[in-house]
Amino acid sequence: MKSQIKSVLLMFLLSISITACSTNKSSSNLNNDSSSSSNKISDTSVPTITSSAHITPSESKPENNKSLAMEAYKIVLQNKIEFYSTETKKKVYVNDFLTNNEIYGTTSKIKMNHFAVLDMDGDRIPEVVLGLTVDENPNFVEVLHYMNGEVYGYFFGNNQLRFLKTDGTFRWLSGGLTYNGYGKLRFQTNSCETDKLAYHESSATDESSTTFAIAYYINNKLVTEDSYIAFVKEEDAKRDVTWYEFSQENILTVTSKTR
Repeated sequence: MKSQIKSVLLMFLLSISITACSTNKSSSNLNNDSSSSSNKISDTSVPTITSSAHITPSESKPENNKSLAMEAYKIVLQNKIEFYSTETKKKVYVNDFLTNNEIYGTTSKIKMNHFAVLDMDGDRIPEVVLGLTVDENPNFVEVLHYMNGEVYGYFFGNNQLRFLKTDGTFRWLSGGLTYNGYGKLRFQTNSCETDKLAYHESSATDESSTTFAIAYYINNKLVTEDSYIAFVKEEDAKRDVTWYEFSQENILTVTSKTR
């Protein structure tokens, strides 16, 4: 009898042991599966893509800026939007700018008779040069320059910018035969400077100013007369810029062709 009781008790203990092992194994497998599943989600998750910053006109490619510039010039010349005049220090429409006699110091009618499109400062984005006349004589030049998403205008007397070449170089006259030369424009927001590529100037050698000495400069360095003459010949041989009669048809044609 005692032997039978011991056998039943032994079977009971063995059954409990097997059940416990099975439970532990299931828990272990569940934990491992959870860990594996967690790793799998992490490995296959898609990284967050940060959107790029807005590209301003100055940061975009030159050919994109060129298209933006030509479109801006077109609607300025069509008198649809204003441009910033560095002469008047305010935004104006082209037609209003032409009738502002305070700028030109004349009561005569100002007429915009021709224009040219070229890159004047070497940044691969064209400028528009407007030839202005008073009583049919060329007197003034307005240069339109696209910068920071806006069109700026810079005003010159005719003698300050003449014989314009396709590479943006031109001749300037300040003192007639006594002081003149060749230059290229450098644009800033509120002003425009002429870089003097070459020039000559005369100075009196006596108190009566009857005799003069002429000094020649290239890139602000004193040079011989022969060197200066060679520079002038090279400059004169350059191709002249193409001027177009000012008309709405030419504005559309030239601004579209130049893009």
